[in-house]
Amino acid sequence: MVRLWLLRHAKSAWDDPGLDDFARPLSPRGWKACRRIARHMAQRGIRPDLVLCSPATRTRQTLERLQKHLGEDWTVRFEPQLYLADPATLLALVRTVPAACRELLLIGHNPGLEDFARDLTGTAAGDALSRMRTKYPTGALAEITFPAADWAQAGPGAGCLASFVTPAQLKDE
Repeated sequence: MVRLWLLRHAKSAWDDPGLDDFARPLSPRGWKACRRIARHMAQRGIRPDLVLCSPATRTRQTLERLQKHLGEDWTVRFEPQLYLADPATLLALVRTVPAACRELLLIGHNPGLEDFARDLTGTAAGDALSRMRTKYPTGALAEITFPAADWAQAGPGAGCLASFVTPAQLKDE
């Protein structure tokens, strides 16, 4: 079995209308959401073997905040094609991940990330799928498992949405 974590970057700031979309940073609400998601990941023991991250400012900052709370000993690759990628691009990238990687965290953007999660999901635990279909907000984390030996077998409908959590569901401590 392989496990894919899909994390939409946390809430970004729109304070500077002249700032290029790629360069938009996280908002104060985004920083708070990152703390909540990082704490959730720590409590669940989520430690991906590999992180693929869009190089946009807001995705980098989301990753930095996770690393601050979970340690920096992750293997990270910044993938330019993740910036505003469509589901086909995301699937092609995931299928290139080495079989030795059993848990993969992908940090990206909507609408591609949400569409990708929907495409991959054939089954789901509890109400996770209905919640994900209702809204995939910034900072949301989906966990999709595949009964496969490697990432080349990941594809539409092949995954099980094991969990879906949003920062709003998590409490501050």
